[in-house]
Amino acid sequence: MDESPLNLPPSEKRSTDQALTDKCSLTRKLSRQSPRPCISDPYDVRERVLRGYKMIIKQGTKRITLLRFLLSKMLYGEEGLSIEEYLCLFHLYFDLTEITESHFLEKHQLNLEKVGLLLNKVSDNRIFPLILSEGSRDQMGSLLERFLPTRREFFGLVGQRELSTSFRIILNDTLVPQKLPPKAYIGVGYKDKGTRRDVSVNGTPGWQEVGRFFANQEREAEELDSSTLSHKD
Repeated sequence: MDESPLNLPPSEKRSTDQALTDKCSLTRKLSRQSPRPCISDPYDVRERVLRGYKMIIKQGTKRITLLRFLLSKMLYGEEGLSIEEYLCLFHLYFDLTEITESHFLEKHQLNLEKVGLLLNKVSDNRIFPLILSEGSRDQMGSLLERFLPTRREFFGLVGQRELSTSFRIILNDTLVPQKLPPKAYIGVGYKDKGTRRDVSVNGTPGWQEVGRFFANQEREAEELDSSTLSHKD
């Protein structure tokens, strides 16, 4: 594996962003609306990710292309990597390193080893979006120069909406409320508050199923009668 030195100090902007995030949290407690935009995490995604998640990548997505896109976003993107993109980057790397096909290894093995060096340096990051300093970007560009797309190619990939929406994470700690169980009793009038049993809940078949059953029986009986008459003739 290439032992090229790679030091990736966080950008000075990130410390400013963290201070701004703390200030915004206090502002949200005092007022529900803020007169200025701020970097925030209103759904506490960073904390909820630690409770478990599932990464979903759309079928048919070229993982090596998506990996190159996310890496180039670290290099050229002004907004940095979100926590979803950061996690997807690691999943793509581990998926691709499990490929044993000889042609793929001949083409990408060395570059994946360099990507592993990069990810090892940013694996302890806890501040998002992940934004590298200019010096770190220069080191990253020289390390992965032959693997990453050019700046022009990167902005072309940004315009491909199907690429940026080809992955998502599902958190185990979901905020979506669970569906309430159906009521076992229903009302039949203004004064009835629910004393009539709902037959669709207690296991008995609904009227549609009963109707289909008897309709099929009548149809089969008619077909049987018609076939019997034809044989007599």
